[in-house]
Amino acid sequence: MEFLTNNPMLIVLLGLLVLMMIMSSRGRKKMMEQQAEQERMLNESLVPGVWVRTGIGLWARYVDTDGDIVILETADGTEMYWERSAIREVGELPFAPEIDAAEAVDSEDEDERVFGLDSDPTDTDPSGQSKL
Repeated sequence: MEFLTNNPMLIVLLGLLVLMMIMSSRGRKKMMEQQAEQERMLNESLVPGVWVRTGIGLWARYVDTDGDIVILETADGTEMYWERSAIREVGELPFAPEIDAAEAVDSEDEDERVFGLDSDPTDTDPSGQSKL
């Protein structure tokens, strides 16, 4: 015990160690509360038909849950079984929805110019130079 009373620096270091342990514990507790809140919000927003993104980036429609297994449906109608922990977010698709066949036919009729392919390759003057 004499060693502790003769060395005030050791007492200060022990006090700092205890303080760091308390601060670390509080930070970890806050992080766990935030994760629990995010999990609760994700569970509330999971209703059949919403789009979800998995941890590997797959976007699919949520169909049903059976315990820890989630059934997801891809755009072509294939149903897949995933672990519940694989779902990262619920939201809108990051890409444009598919267009129907009538719109596709209309867009094919339009004369769209493609960069680098806008001119006719046979469009040259007598010297062999392109007219562009």
